Amino acid sequence: MENDKPVILDFIIALQRYESFLEPNHLIDHSLAEEYFAYLLECTAKGAIFMADEIAPDGQVKTIGWAVVHEQVSEAFIRADERAYAYLAELYVSEEGRGSGTGRKLIQACEDWAVAHGYATMRIDLLARNVGAARAYEKAGYQPYCQEVKKRLLPECEEPEGAMNVVPLRPVRAKRMPLSAA
Repeated sequence: MENDKPVILDFIIALQRYESFLEPNHLIDHSLAEEYFAYLLECTAKGAIFMADEIAPDGQVKTIGWAVVHEQVSEAFIRADERAYAYLAELYVSEEGRGSGTGRKLIQACEDWAVAHGYATMRIDLLARNVGAARAYEKAGYQPYCQEVKKRLLPECEEPEGAMNVVPLRPVRAKRMPLSAA
């Protein structure tokens, strides 16, 4: 997984960059990406990371997406067979990989992992304004489950200089991890 870390950090930053257009409170920060990556690795003690690779006509392998699934446990007021569930924590497909079915294959890999590990359900969170993701998840059979709403109560504060660092994406090669790997 260490060999894949640079491309994964790029994916985290790219997703944050995209989500910051939908919700301006999303920071784009390399150190936060590092922290989040470490957190996801901890979560995958009961989970999996899937990488999607594309093979170019010249034989070069390029990683074009990734997904992270792990166990989460819900409130006590949920049916016992659904308290522990698979949670799709991350799903990202690079621009060149979009529309190729890569996202659907990554979702399927996570679902297959969940079923193999005895989870009756899988949940996914998404930003309310992320209409494209909502459509993709609906096509994959997901239905709205609960809704979280927010209202800002205090005025926005200025971010300290450098807190909103935009980190440019850089091309990197990652080792090939087939979608069937768990």
